[in-house]
Amino acid sequence: MYCPKNALTMMLALLLPLFFLWSCQKKKETGVVYEKIRENFDATCLWLINNQNFHNARYMPVFYSYYYKKLKEGNYRNAADALEIVSVKKSSYLSFDDAFMQTIEHFSNHYRNKLPPKTTTFIDIYIGDFYSDTGNFRKAIGYYEKATTVPSDDYISCVNTANAFYSMSFCYQSLGDQTLAYQCNVKALEYYRKTGDFSSLGLVYGNFSIIYCRTKEYAKAEKSNDIAFEYHKKAKDTSNMVTNMLNKIDIYLQSGDKRIYDEIEAVYQFYNKSNLKDSSLKIAVYTYYTKKLLHEKKIAETKILLDGIKPEVEALNSDIATQDYNIAVAEYEVEKNNGILNNNNITKALPGLIANENYPLMRTYYCFLKENALVKKDYKSALLYEEAIGKTDDSLASREMAHKVLELDKKYQTEKKEQQIQIQEKTIVNKNTTIALLISLFMGLFLVVVIIAATQKQKKLRRERQDAQQYTKQLLEKTEEERKRIASDLHDSVSHELLALKNSFEEKTSITNEKIDAIINDIRIISRNLHPVMFDKIGLKASIEQLAERTESVNDFMVTSDIAYGGSLSTADELQLYRIIQEALSNIIKYANAMAAKITISENLQMVYVEIKDSGKGFNVNETFQNSNAFGLHNIIERSRAIGGQAKIFSDQNGTVITIEIKKQS
Repeated sequence: MYCPKNALTMMLALLLPLFFLWSCQKKKETGVVYEKIRENFDATCLWLINNQNFHNARYMPVFYSYYYKKLKEGNYRNAADALEIVSVKKSSYLSFDDAFMQTIEHFSNHYRNKLPPKTTTFIDIYIGDFYSDTGNFRKAIGYYEKATTVPSDDYISCVNTANAFYSMSFCYQSLGDQTLAYQCNVKALEYYRKTGDFSSLGLVYGNFSIIYCRTKEYAKAEKSNDIAFEYHKKAKDTSNMVTNMLNKIDIYLQSGDKRIYDEIEAVYQFYNKSNLKDSSLKIAVYTYYTKKLLHEKKIAETKILLDGIKPEVEALNSDIATQDYNIAVAEYEVEKNNGILNNNNITKALPGLIANENYPLMRTYYCFLKENALVKKDYKSALLYEEAIGKTDDSLASREMAHKVLELDKKYQTEKKEQQIQIQEKTIVNKNTTIALLISLFMGLFLVVVIIAATQKQKKLRRERQDAQQYTKQLLEKTEEERKRIASDLHDSVSHELLALKNSFEEKTSITNEKIDAIINDIRIISRNLHPVMFDKIGLKASIEQLAERTESVNDFMVTSDIAYGGSLSTADELQLYRIIQEALSNIIKYANAMAAKITISENLQMVYVEIKDSGKGFNVNETFQNSNAFGLHNIIERSRAIGGQAKIFSDQNGTVITIEIKKQS
């Protein structure tokens, strides 16, 4: 039975209203929506992506040289790619500077409108990160909110939206608004789940841990932090594993847990063994370690540690790292019982913290200033700082109370509306129950018939495809057998007869010998092209390497190969793969006008991957396939299908890439 497409559409249109309420109530999380795709970055962008190169003195000069070159060429997409790569690196390492900020703003003002909005949201996120690092959280939130307005319809845009919500959550935490922080983090989790990225999911659960810690729910905080650590462990994300360990220290610090010093020792040892080169993490780990040293009354060792990281603090130029360092220095000075020798950094930071309503850090600084005043016996100042601490606590409490009242009001209004909706829905459901049952019975029967017909049709199509593939494979194998027979006859019979003829001449001349040698050589070439004589003995890898060498020597054309293949395919499938590569090289020589080509073969437990890449002039793939003369490309596609593989061809002005994925037979 054949069911037309519009009939199926009509059927679904009838079923949807019937099951609308049920589907809304029973809807479940579908998991990963957007798969991460491999970006076709050039060599410079790949170099910029490598974390090990970020600390190289050439990193920023290489970026600026490439960036301005692409702008001059009018290649705004590549320029934006490089800008995004560097902005993500700088944010992750808290390495902010005015020069790069000016570069971001200049690109935003002059070139951003030349690209799709979803490819430039990284600009708003970086500017938000820049202001967040300086403590200007209100301004940062404005930029993050702008980034969340761009529709998320692929992996990259979904990640950027998630990053923006995640960063907004951090800002609201710092402002003491844990309700909005939690809501933004839930949004971030929703988008990160669509990507299935373990490291990102770890970041979100780490953020939940911080929020729970701020609301004094320490058991939930520790549980969320442990979940985050496991996600980062799965992702082999060492730097964020360190961050989770630091978060656990914060939980123990605020809850008064005695395990804090064991955890400080653990993260200190873990970081030193990790070989990470991240100044921001190192400063955080080492400043926490000073707490343990001071707890053990190791004053001299604390001074050595602080002096050791001071150059890195100054070089990093991060407000957050500087604040952490200043707090550690203040604790050291207080523990020495000499007072805070230089409190200028703390007092200078307070106006900015007040302006940005960063009450948690304000309270920490006031506590240090109070301790300093008590050590110096300046009781008047100590009293003023105590009053400031009280006002800060009041501000935090007032904010939390206001948000709780607002949250309760929202819950009340929501419940009120839900009750009204439930009454209306119940009325509608009661009126339509009988009709719905009759329709559902009829549509159920109709759906069963349609499903059976569709299943039978799919089975038939699948069987026809399998038969066609098997026929093609057998045809190719028979063709190869015939080629092998003809090649053997040419090599063993005709070549030997010519050699015998050459040796039988009584009167030999150099011209005669040369002609006969040329004929013999031509026959050998024809024989080798018909069938690689030694293929069955030396295998696929050596045959391809010989093919590459012959192609180089005959055509004055560089061909390289990178083959990591252990012989997991059958000999017949290997021979077809050899023919595919032979056909691809032939096309490159004839049409590509290329200087070089590369053949790459790799495999894993399930698949064999093949890539043939050239540096030629490229072509329009769709137009070429529509041309009746594109026999070579069709040959590659069909041979790939015959051995259970799938071939894809990509081509532009930079060259052509043919990729083939072959599923291994179980």
